[in-house]
Amino acid sequence: MKLAFVAPFACSPKATVSARMLPMAAALVARGHSVHVLVPPYDNVVDSERTWTQDGVIVENLRASGAGAAAQWSLAGRLAGRVTALGPDLIHVFKPVGPGALALTRSMFPGGQRWTAPVILDNDDWEGRGGWLDVNPQPSLVKAVLAWQEGWTLGHAKAITCASETLMTRSGELAPGIPTAVVPNGPNTSLRAEVAAIEPTRQALRAGYGWRDKQVVIYLGTIPAGHDMDIALSAFAAAAESNPDLILCVIASGAGLPSFRQAAERSGVGRRIEWHGFIPHPEAIRRLVAADIAVYPYRDTNINRAKCSGKVIDYMAAGKPMVVSDVGMNRVYLTDGEHALLTPPGDGAAFGAALQRLVADPAYANSLGANAQERLWKNFAWGKRIPELEQLYARTSAAN
Repeated sequence: MKLAFVAPFACSPKATVSARMLPMAAALVARGHSVHVLVPPYDNVVDSERTWTQDGVIVENLRASGAGAAAQWSLAGRLAGRVTALGPDLIHVFKPVGPGALALTRSMFPGGQRWTAPVILDNDDWEGRGGWLDVNPQPSLVKAVLAWQEGWTLGHAKAITCASETLMTRSGELAPGIPTAVVPNGPNTSLRAEVAAIEPTRQALRAGYGWRDKQVVIYLGTIPAGHDMDIALSAFAAAAESNPDLILCVIASGAGLPSFRQAAERSGVGRRIEWHGFIPHPEAIRRLVAADIAVYPYRDTNINRAKCSGKVIDYMAAGKPMVVSDVGMNRVYLTDGEHALLTPPGDGAAFGAALQRLVADPAYANSLGANAQERLWKNFAWGKRIPELEQLYARTSAAN
């Protein structure tokens, strides 16, 4: 099958394209399909008009000049035109908001670049009211447009794929009658060999990073506005009191990063935190393999219940002992005490106690990491899930 994947934004620094679209596309290519990914890189214009092939997937970045309304409308038109020119058998649009979703709208305009292939919409975040729309600081008019766009786009798809069970329920509420399927995230197939090649160099990496005599807690991911990193900060501060060799490595970008750094300085442990901005995924994986414990705190919110974290998948792939909050898809991927320590959402004391347990018992911690790594490849590799996606594609094409 000839497939066109339409991205919502650039390949980096946000993770949907790199952590969800490209691994899914690569697994489809491995099954004999062709996949052409169209990217609107308005949020990373250095990729504008760049094209490359990755794991057999063609990744084409369209010309982009910025994030304003006029620029996004024009970019959506170029996306719609490129999809039409490709002539795919099926179109998979990722996210119900943004220029990718807007391209679907433009394709339906009279005289526009009409798409004749069926469209499947992928929903991987709680975008609208009650979710990111309430968190992100945007003008009221923009919020109203995005809320409308989410429901309209979902309602005009032939089928919907969802990254979590929560999103399947929400999609059914916004677009009743549209077939939906849960398609959770999984690791890129090449990540297994990548980690295996890095593991023998772990001690050399630790020496190079200055971690030879340290216990390293690591956080890898975006820190958005309204983040939950205060939970991790208080847990680290408590553990650091009795563990002078404990440090925290933060590899992150996002609107909430400045406030988190300020909170870290106020807490008195800022000097024991390494700060790194966005780094390419291969280097991030090397840091993960070299570190000792990974953390990812959540509160019980719509956004977190809907999340299917690509970073938790990276933690599992790297074999890291983890402390994560027991919310949403985390409990699908991980069993408390067997693959990680899961703590009640928003419970800073429990999160801190779990972190101190892993710091105090490295052998137990490492057993959790090894179990998580084995579980990831046994249960969540894309190759095991692609047949279900192929069946959805076949049903959607037959019904068009």
